[in-house]
Amino acid sequence: IPRDGGLHPGHAHFRPCSPWRPLPPGPVAPPSIKGIYYRRARKVGAPAASPTGDLKKEMLINVGGRRYLLPWSTLDEFPLSRLSKLRFCRSHEEIAQLCDDYDEDNQEFFFDRSPSAFGVIVSFLAAGKLVLLREMCVLSFQEELSYWGIEEANLEKCCLRTLLRKLDERAELRREEARQRQRDARRPAAHTSRWGLFMNQLREMVENPQSGLPGKVFACLSILFVATTAVSLCVSTMPGWRAEEENVSEL
Repeated sequence: IPRDGGLHPGHAHFRPCSPWRPLPPGPVAPPSIKGIYYRRARKVGAPAASPTGDLKKEMLINVGGRRYLLPWSTLDEFPLSRLSKLRFCRSHEEIAQLCDDYDEDNQEFFFDRSPSAFGVIVSFLAAGKLVLLREMCVLSFQEELSYWGIEEANLEKCCLRTLLRKLDERAELRREEARQRQRDARRPAAHTSRWGLFMNQLREMVENPQSGLPGKVFACLSILFVATTAVSLCVSTMPGWRAEEENVSEL
């Protein structure tokens, strides 16, 4: 062995450092990050299968027949979620307020909710990305988010804009329905006399210009009368017009 501690060329473990030396067979794979999602949430197989996991560190959830193992540590970032609140339950009564059923033997929580929507929510809990479910109504998915205690602000920007647009459309539809109910309430009953029917139509024409052609005509005439009155008042204040009125009064 040389004095510098290195290996001489004849040593059994010596390898040349030339760039032209042959590479080992097969590609060198980069370090894999597979398993991060699995450690944060994973789906369990058939309902009859016994999950392999430490139920002291993980919770077993059954949503619409689909079972998931979710580590309690995954829920640390979402303390206000429904699943996170189960962690602090100390009695069956408290658990019953948060889930639909509970199997004490298997320590399994049952929820009678949409499994498809919960699959998206589990993906968000594990990967941190929340999107809308394409095959589900946007407003129904909002109800699922509210049930599970997930804030809408966690949605991706494009999905959040879609949700806000649908909420505005629903609010406008409800306002239109309220206006329609008010109009229906003002309509006369079936046994009302002809005079009562005429008065109701007249009231509708005066109060609501959008009620039909008579309402629009009445609104235009009202504007015309107001404009004519305003012009007459302005003209009557002119000096020339006053002089003519005084001459007429002297005669």
